[in-house]
Amino acid sequence: MNRLLFIIAFALAALNGVAQVNVSGVVVEEGTNEPLTGASVILRTAEGKIKKYATSDANGKFTISTSKIKGYTLDVSMMSFAKQTVKLDSVQLPVTIVMEASATMLKEVAVKADRIREQGDTITYNVGTFAQAQDRSIGDVLKRMPGIDVSNSGKIQYQGEDINKFYIEGSDLLGGKYGIATNGINHDDVGAVEVMENHQPMQVLSGISFSDKAAINLKLKNKAKATWTFHGDAGGGYSWQPEGAVWDGELFAMAVMPGFQNITTFKTNNIGEDLSASATDFFAARRATGLSQYVSVSLPGVPNLSRKRTLFNRSALVSTNSLWKVKNGEFKAQVDYSFNRVTAQAANITTYFLESDDRVITENRDGRDRSHTLSGKFIYEVNQKTTFINNTLSTNIDWDDVRLGVTGSLPNEQSAKLPDYYVANKFKMIKRFNGKHLITFQSNNEWESLPQTLNVSLDGSTLSQHIGDHAFYTHESAAYAFSIKGITVSLEGGVKGYLRSLNTELPDMPTELPGTTENVLNTNYFTVYATPKFEYWVKRVNFTLNAPVSFAHYTFDKALANRSEVYFSPSLSMNWKPNNRFSMTLRGGTGRSPMNLNMIQPGYIMTNYRTFKQGVDDFYNSTSQNVSASFAYKHTRRGVFANAMVMQSWSHLPYTMAQQLYGDYIVYSYTDAKSDGQNLLAMGSVGKTLDFMRGSANVNGSFNRGESHLFSESNAVNSISLGWSVGAKINGAPLRWLSFDYHIDFSNSQLRMNGVKNSWLSGMENSLLINIMPHSKWEWRIMGEHYRNELTEGKYKNVFLLDTKLVYKLNKRIELSAMLNNIFNQRTYNYTTYSQLSSFESQRWLRGRELLFTISLRK
Repeated sequence: MNRLLFIIAFALAALNGVAQVNVSGVVVEEGTNEPLTGASVILRTAEGKIKKYATSDANGKFTISTSKIKGYTLDVSMMSFAKQTVKLDSVQLPVTIVMEASATMLKEVAVKADRIREQGDTITYNVGTFAQAQDRSIGDVLKRMPGIDVSNSGKIQYQGEDINKFYIEGSDLLGGKYGIATNGINHDDVGAVEVMENHQPMQVLSGISFSDKAAINLKLKNKAKATWTFHGDAGGGYSWQPEGAVWDGELFAMAVMPGFQNITTFKTNNIGEDLSASATDFFAARRATGLSQYVSVSLPGVPNLSRKRTLFNRSALVSTNSLWKVKNGEFKAQVDYSFNRVTAQAANITTYFLESDDRVITENRDGRDRSHTLSGKFIYEVNQKTTFINNTLSTNIDWDDVRLGVTGSLPNEQSAKLPDYYVANKFKMIKRFNGKHLITFQSNNEWESLPQTLNVSLDGSTLSQHIGDHAFYTHESAAYAFSIKGITVSLEGGVKGYLRSLNTELPDMPTELPGTTENVLNTNYFTVYATPKFEYWVKRVNFTLNAPVSFAHYTFDKALANRSEVYFSPSLSMNWKPNNRFSMTLRGGTGRSPMNLNMIQPGYIMTNYRTFKQGVDDFYNSTSQNVSASFAYKHTRRGVFANAMVMQSWSHLPYTMAQQLYGDYIVYSYTDAKSDGQNLLAMGSVGKTLDFMRGSANVNGSFNRGESHLFSESNAVNSISLGWSVGAKINGAPLRWLSFDYHIDFSNSQLRMNGVKNSWLSGMENSLLINIMPHSKWEWRIMGEHYRNELTEGKYKNVFLLDTKLVYKLNKRIELSAMLNNIFNQRTYNYTTYSQLSSFESQRWLRGRELLFTISLRK
């Protein structure tokens, strides 16, 4: 009997085993065959009913057990990929499901909840829901995310404030040179953009020192991790102005691995693309050496107009950036080299407003600027909860050679050589013990040499000027801080030293100018300072009080009398964040500070062929006050971001700038007379997602009023400048085959002198991009720009520029395109601007019609 029961049970089990079928397989991405994690796999009956479901694992694999498969189908779906349906009757198990990328699968409110998510102080933007078919880099997508602003230079702000860190997978590979990432990383490699509000980059200060800045972190897709990714472009064509061949090329390589990161890029073009933004360090502080170029021979620039319309260039950039994680820290190496050859032409009319009679100068300028820049930065950093160590060794070498020919009122030829040599080492160590106590040591040493040579050929003679300018700066400090029940008290003390020498000579002084052209002087100081700081946290309010006081001794090597000064500059700020949606900040400060030592220059320095600069022959101090208020609001579920800021500042100077004409020459100097100035600045922005068409909109505005006092031809001038602007932008994909970006800006400015009001001059700019996708492999882009500038009251100049681009996607790795820029072949652009004592009318040459064919490859 037992044997019979065993045989029956065995038979039933066997029959059951035969009836069960394991439907298994793997889900991979088309083109790369990379496994996809989290794909939804649904088993449906012949009638379409859901029988069972599963999701793919980390290796892209899935398994579903079922009693039969006849007539059954598998539906496989995943965000950003086209849905796949497989009939099980016609496949062999295990099955491989190949998913094809498809941005058009995201429709209307189905993705509303996923576009922006909020968790604590972290806001997460889903890149796929903001990207459009014409986008190439992650920077293109960032511009559409409400709350995030990307300026023309590439600098990123969140809710009106500069970010303080830019991470890739949690690591700070690039530092302030994040333009390399935003302009280079393909948006399709980024899954999400995280904004971390109130981000404190140094873990050792967490809970002790408040930060009101935000950081951005790029979260890469799995396919872009633990491997090298590459993409490149190569393009060539023809231009009508300047006439000749044009090219555009780029190679970009990135590796993001657990212990190593690298981004290396090479770019070159002569189509007007400005490469400087990629290599700009947006976190770089002003050099403590304080040197600046006196010579100002520069090529004509064009305000308000896109650089790609006006830049006649031959440019190249090579940048390599590496990060290695070693023991408890990181080592980073960043090396950049860039070359730029730029030419420009302009016709200018400058009118100097004088009490007796206005003076008019005409110029036709044609020039060339050739520059080389080599920079390196080597960083070792330990960033832990109890220890922070950072040592940064950096160097920057610039060679700049400018030649400029001028015809008109005063024909001449100018040439300038402007090299700049800079090296610095900065060390910082913070140690935290017993949880609430901090000890900090800092050491900063900088050296810079800024020699300048200017040659001017004028009326058959040559003026030659050489400037030697060198400076060394050192700053050593120590600080102690402790925190008890939301109160943090710290005291920093240290010493600063500064040595600077200036030597200028201009042997052949124009006879019209009185005085000397020789400057031989040293401007040195030694400072001892203490900075007490008090921070108080109560619920969601943070108060911060800074009260720096310093004693400085200045020596001038007999050029001026030595002297000693005491300075005190307190400031107070309050930040209130009642909830995660709203925050407000109030700031105010007052202080007494020394003048810029670069202004100590009793003799003339020639800055260009008809302009001279003369500094002060004594040492002065100034006082200033400022108050500001800002607020930010966000509602992530509704996709609303808003911010506003207003700031008022006052300055009180014991000297006043003066403008004096001597024949054909103009001299800017300073007189021993008090001058009070003030400035009011207000700006605001509101952004909103438009989920019904996968888009967003933004409205912004600003107002500025500045008041200053000057002397012109020995007459006092009270100058008031007014300006305001409003702008809006909107983007979206209302149809599966259509997307667009539209932007409009309107501005108005006025200059008032001694109560006399000049006319308001307005300007308007429109830009529109339409992307049409008639087929999955074809795209047609239409791009237009319209500029309307008021030259004089009631007289306007309109410029309309139109481009088009046709794109064919051979496959996921290869893309072909043809682009025609400036179809109407517009060649000139006119505008007028006002400064404090003059007006400036200019006609600039534009890049003409341009045809470019490009092939793009991606691994």
